[in-house]
Amino acid sequence: MAASLMGSGSLGRPDPAGALIRIALQLGATSVAHVDVAAMLSGVCVALPPAAGVSGAVLMLNDPADPRDPDAQRIFTSDTAADRMALIQQRAGNGPIPAAVRGDRTLATPDLTRHGPPELAAAAADSGLVRSLVVPVPIAARTAGGLQLLGRADAVPDEHLAALLRPVVTMLAARLADVRELARLESLVASRTEDPPAGDRPAEDTDTRELRTTSIPRIPSPQSPANRIPGPPVSGQHAPEHVPGPHVPAPRGEARMPEAPPNGPDRSRRPRHRRHHDD
Repeated sequence: MAASLMGSGSLGRPDPAGALIRIALQLGATSVAHVDVAAMLSGVCVALPPAAGVSGAVLMLNDPADPRDPDAQRIFTSDTAADRMALIQQRAGNGPIPAAVRGDRTLATPDLTRHGPPELAAAAADSGLVRSLVVPVPIAARTAGGLQLLGRADAVPDEHLAALLRPVVTMLAARLADVRELARLESLVASRTEDPPAGDRPAEDTDTRELRTTSIPRIPSPQSPANRIPGPPVSGQHAPEHVPGPHVPAPRGEARMPEAPPNGPDRSRRPRHRRHHDD
């Protein structure tokens, strides 16, 4: 018969291993792309006490669980009594959770009324949550917070319960790492898609601006009428009477020869004959 992990007088209570594994599996199957991170973590804290046979649970982180959260929430609890215990430890910077995080070790406290800040001892006596077990939560190879289970006087926290909590802590750390990586990527994409203000844009140099604004002159097509070279006459068409050629100026110092008439020399003019006089 398995003994209870948190109650000395509760022999015969079901082993919490199965219930804790189910919580870990549910966390492992949760996608953080469209999830309310605060609701997810608070839900874990609510599910842990009945699964582990304790009375309260606290998750306290060194940094906000979601960097996009405007409230920068770092504490998640199962109920108001656990919330009170968590806030006292956060304000004082002392107690089981800060001590376990600083030492990066599992910490069991059998009686909170005798250990920790006086305000925490008074709250433990008032609520009856006098026993504590804290397991560090590592993210990216460093301790990022602690998961605390709170029990009443009949609860006996031990290393066996801490070992059963490891799968839950591992999945918690994985989901928190996913949330922070998703926030980093979203911020990176947003910074690259935003256009810089007009005053922050680099000024264009003169050569670049002229290159962008100067138009390239249009080269006339050789097929245009002005540049078309007449070809040989086609059968059935009359050839043009005269095609003017290009005018080439004569070089300086040389006389220009008169051009011949189009139809040959003018034979209507009679040549003049010089008279010969006899001596």
